[in-house]
Amino acid sequence: MIAKNVYLNEGLSVRRLGRALTEPASTVGRWVGPEKSKVVKPKRCPVSGNALVRSRVQALCDKPRNRTFGYRRIWALLRREGLIINKKTIRKIMHEMGLARPKIWHKPARPKRLEKMKPVGPNRGWQIDMTGFALSDLTPLYLVMVTDCYTRKIVGWTLDRRCRAGEWVGALRMALESEDLTTKAACKKLTLRSDNGSQPCSKKFVEYLGKTGVQGQYTGYNAPDDNAYIERVIRTVKEEEIWPNVYDTIAEARAAIEAYVNYYNNERIHSALDYRTPNEVAAAYDTLAAA
Repeated sequence: MIAKNVYLNEGLSVRRLGRALTEPASTVGRWVGPEKSKVVKPKRCPVSGNALVRSRVQALCDKPRNRTFGYRRIWALLRREGLIINKKTIRKIMHEMGLARPKIWHKPARPKRLEKMKPVGPNRGWQIDMTGFALSDLTPLYLVMVTDCYTRKIVGWTLDRRCRAGEWVGALRMALESEDLTTKAACKKLTLRSDNGSQPCSKKFVEYLGKTGVQGQYTGYNAPDDNAYIERVIRTVKEEEIWPNVYDTIAEARAAIEAYVNYYNNERIHSALDYRTPNEVAAAYDTLAAA
């Protein structure tokens, strides 16, 4: 380069040479300075091309109960298997393999009428609600479920052809018995939140709440967000168990729901629980309380 030859032969300073060429001194300094050796970095084999990782992602996504899982939950399951991989890499792999879930666009949230339940431990805050579906011959069935807002555990449920107050009482009775809350003293710290349907507002259900010592709490009108925990549980049950399957008899449906509840409480991980299962959260709380 001419500037470098002038700099070396004429002995001009970088600043004077810059003024002569009407260029900044920093630019001239780069021109006349020693050439930097180019370091050739070895190419890394991308993790996204790893056959083992791709096969495990495919295997996890192929499981019937994982068909609604996004890349975050698949990432968490891989970590439980000992494969420590970046979330973005898993997302890229799932996109390339056509396994990515479509993005969910949520509507603007409504103003909340009740504070979100934030229990400090298990059996402090429960929510109850109902959903319906049909058998293969279009016989309607009604599923009532109770969930613990701290552990996300399904603590009680009933499935019947009718949706009277008796079925709601049955689901709550199962929940109390499964959690060993059989006295008023044991239930005095428990709050059960429900909507304003005819069943939870019925005389029979309200009397049962008074008999057991459970504190009843009702959401506002047309405010499903106030009962968000149980709404989400029921949606998950429908997406992962009810909608993908067809049941011919109520006995078959009950057996399937029972198996799914067992899977949900013992095996299904939750992002809100730091990718743990409901029973793992309950066990961790008991261990901490006993320490």
